[in-house]
Amino acid sequence: MSVCRMIGFSFETARDVNPFFRHLQWMAQRGKNAPHNHGWGIYALEGDALIYHRSPKPVYEESLPFIKAKIGIIHARKASEHLPVTFLQLHPFIDNKGKAFCHNGTIYDIPTLTIESDTFAYFMKIKDFSTHEDLARKITEVARSFKHTGMNFLMVNNDELIVYCGYSDNKDYYTLWYYDVDGFIVSSEPMHEGFKPIDNRTLIVVKDGKIRKVMK
Repeated sequence: MSVCRMIGFSFETARDVNPFFRHLQWMAQRGKNAPHNHGWGIYALEGDALIYHRSPKPVYEESLPFIKAKIGIIHARKASEHLPVTFLQLHPFIDNKGKAFCHNGTIYDIPTLTIESDTFAYFMKIKDFSTHEDLARKITEVARSFKHTGMNFLMVNNDELIVYCGYSDNKDYYTLWYYDVDGFIVSSEPMHEGFKPIDNRTLIVVKDGKIRKVMK
């Protein structure tokens, strides 16, 4: 199975990204099913500025310069046994419509496209949605069509952070955790005891640090 770790955030005003990066480093090196050492990536926005970086090195062997951002996602990868370990498989994946996507879990037998990655194929199947309800329908369609361990994802959709927690087994590992005091943070493992678990098969839409919609 894929044992990735990820963290996302959304705020009304820009914040220092390094605390989230350091927590990802901790999860990747010392968290559940560590090490997660097959590369990492970040996608973050502050006004018109875009930070997008992917590296094949373990995240805990790297550093991040001082970055402030309103919204972003960061991901550390541990590859599924049947997938290659190359730069092409690193998350987040992006499109040309302001979306960035990272995923935790394995989706079996989903047809891969130009990149041999179940995550990229998952992204391609759900990314073009007209409403959040349409997105939820597309997620359900993938879940019903393909055996999977986890379908958790974090998606930046322009100024929205979209979070999905969905898994078929291993609740302890796949549960996502969130904190929504003075902004919104979501993580594969809680940063402190104030974090709360997200129920299985839940979609959350966040904008400017506030939860705008919860769908179950």
